[in-house]
Amino acid sequence: MAQSKIHITPDNMPGWLASTGFLFPRNELELARFEKLYPIEEEDIDDFEVDCNAILNRTLKIAKSITLEREAKDEDIVPLRMVARKGNSLPKHILDKIKKNQDGRTKDDSGDPEEGAE
Repeated sequence: MAQSKIHITPDNMPGWLASTGFLFPRNELELARFEKLYPIEEEDIDDFEVDCNAILNRTLKIAKSITLEREAKDEDIVPLRMVARKGNSLPKHILDKIKKNQDGRTKDDSGDPEEGAE
C-alpha cells in the first residue's frame, strides 16, 4: 500500500494553517479538514447542578478531597538538588565561573534595590 505524501510549501502554508486552527478556515476544504481534526464533542450535562447556597455557606459536600503536604519529603528533593549546592564534584572551571559571577554581583549590585533609585 503506497502512502501519499503531502508536502507543505510556502504556497499552501496559509491553507494548512487555516485547516489546523492557527488561522480561521476560509473555504469548505479548510473547514472540513478542521472539523476532521477537531470533531464536536457532545457533553452530557443532564445531571449537572450547582448549589450556590452550599458553596457560599461552606456546607458543600465534596465527593473527593485531595490533601496537600506543606513540606516536601527529603527523598523527593535529593534528585532535584543542583550540583552547585554541594560543590565537591564540580570541575575547577565551573567553580571559577561561579565565583566570578558572585564577585561581579557583589561589586556591581549591593543587593539593595531601593539604593539606586534616588
